[in-house]
Amino acid sequence: MLLVTPGPTELHDRVIAAMSRQVISHRGPELRKLYASLVEKFKSLLKTEGHVFVLACSATGGIECAVSNIIDKGDKVLSPVFGVFSERFAEAAKFYGAEVTYLNLKPKSAPSPEAIKRALDERVYDVMLLVYNETSTGTACRQFREIVRACKERGILVAVDAVSAAGGLPIDIDGWGIDVCVIGSQKCYAGPPGLSIITVSEEAWHKIRRSRRPFYFDLIKYRKYYEENRETPFTPAVNLMYGMEEALNIVLEYGAEGWVRRHMDFADCIYDALEKANVSLFAEKEYRSPTVISISLPSGVTDSEVLEELRVGYGVVAAGGMGSMKGSLIRVANMGNLSVEKTVKAYDAILNVLSSRVDGIDPRVVGTLEERLRKMGYR
Repeated sequence: MLLVTPGPTELHDRVIAAMSRQVISHRGPELRKLYASLVEKFKSLLKTEGHVFVLACSATGGIECAVSNIIDKGDKVLSPVFGVFSERFAEAAKFYGAEVTYLNLKPKSAPSPEAIKRALDERVYDVMLLVYNETSTGTACRQFREIVRACKERGILVAVDAVSAAGGLPIDIDGWGIDVCVIGSQKCYAGPPGLSIITVSEEAWHKIRRSRRPFYFDLIKYRKYYEENRETPFTPAVNLMYGMEEALNIVLEYGAEGWVRRHMDFADCIYDALEKANVSLFAEKEYRSPTVISISLPSGVTDSEVLEELRVGYGVVAAGGMGSMKGSLIRVANMGNLSVEKTVKAYDAILNVLSSRVDGIDPRVVGTLEERLRKMGYR
């Protein structure tokens, strides 16, 4: 089976081998070395000198960690909502007592600097919750840096969900002024699922120290354990950390900038091919995600039947719609260990399945997709 769901992504053989190592003590020198290595690699990739923590939880756990550390009851929070995960971000903050203002956007779009500035001019906020790339709809904030800048100019703390963006879209934690950033292990960096990575700026620490923090996700506790002994306060997911480190080794060997560029180049070629094949793309062109390709299905065609034929007939496992989009679109990952062969196999299957159900779709453009990627030097 070829896995092209937008997380988890397929693991490299080296990652699988790394995860098969014998478990080690989480209070011994081997773990301290492993944890410190992971932290330094993430600092390099995310471009930050701030604190980085690796949590034993899903990315949703990372989101809860973020909001529970920086949100106090009554805090004024602005949260643009344009899909399932941006809505979850807002709901998590609301759970911890925030007064959330929802900036509801079309699911086919994403926040723009102009929309954010208008909202910020109407009210004073303490925290902005911003999803960089909305996995549920395949939309991305293409002017993300400008949005963060607008918040920082007004003294607003910025918490970011970069779960399906980091590694596939440019990111510069310190250069852009991101205060708290959450990413997932199983997306563009192609690690095993089950880890969440969170970065914390010095400005965020001022807020965290004043907040009523949770027990398990207390970042002050995580910082103390790391600074004193390069350990975690609770038992870490040791073998997942082994796999994650090897996944990051692969990224760094390839080259961090090249890794991101490959995601964006593949996406450009895929979108161009799908347009030429007359496929209906869900996201508006200026907001299309380079890491999640969302394809609209016509009335009478459901995601479940398309996904079943892809899996049974072609050995390709993609994902369906979520939330209000459930049943009406399919989502295909452009994440992680990308290759021409896997991409061509996936879209050959998708176009063949769609062409049997939708008039006017031309599956032959897969050949031009492969030719273009290979001309760009990709394998």
